Amino acid sequence: MIVTIDQVEKFIGQYIKEEYGRVVGKVLTAFTDITGEVDSIEVALNDSMLEKIPAERIKLTPDGLIIMPEWKVRALNTENKLDRVRKRLRAVEELYRKGSIPVHAYEDMKRRLEAGFTKVKEEVREVKETLKKRANDLEYQITRLERDVSNLMMLYMSNEVSEGPYKAAVDYLKESKARCVEEKKDIEKHINLIAKLESEASNTQNVPVSKEENESIPESSEGPIQVQIMEA
Repeated sequence: MIVTIDQVEKFIGQYIKEEYGRVVGKVLTAFTDITGEVDSIEVALNDSMLEKIPAERIKLTPDGLIIMPEWKVRALNTENKLDRVRKRLRAVEELYRKGSIPVHAYEDMKRRLEAGFTKVKEEVREVKETLKKRANDLEYQITRLERDVSNLMMLYMSNEVSEGPYKAAVDYLKESKARCVEEKKDIEKHINLIAKLESEASNTQNVPVSKEENESIPESSEGPIQVQIMEA
């Protein structure tokens, strides 16, 4: 999705959130090309750290400008590539099965598609590792937040922390956990989708097509049809 400076301008100087509701930082400026299309935005994460966010991670929603996590952008790109390879492999096999294309064209197209699929599978492996690592990090974060809530409850029940600070802190901790759980579920959904698309592409790639299925209908001959009569 193309984002222009006209769409981003009103968010400069404001805090921006990521897809799961966490505040990332404050938008400081936008870098654009000569047409006004945004290449990236600069975000202040805190008083000492800046981060340049590429346009592919910027998303306009009814609630405003948000930042997509890097893992999700990579996952979506990989899913699109897998889906395209899967569809093309199916199309080539179907055309060959129906006898719509000659053998040499079929073999050439399939060879090129399989070479492309091999490259995509390497990307799939890397993306899966990235997604699993992020899922593990989130699982650790969820466990840590649960421990923090349990400890805070103990301090509250023992009258060492008053009700006001307790409620403020526990609400924040529970909200943080809910966001981690939501992101983890989203990651698992993409892991399953990538595995499904890869499996379907592999199955299509390995489907054998018999020569009989690909034989085209022979052209009619202008000569007389020979009929062999069998004596009883």
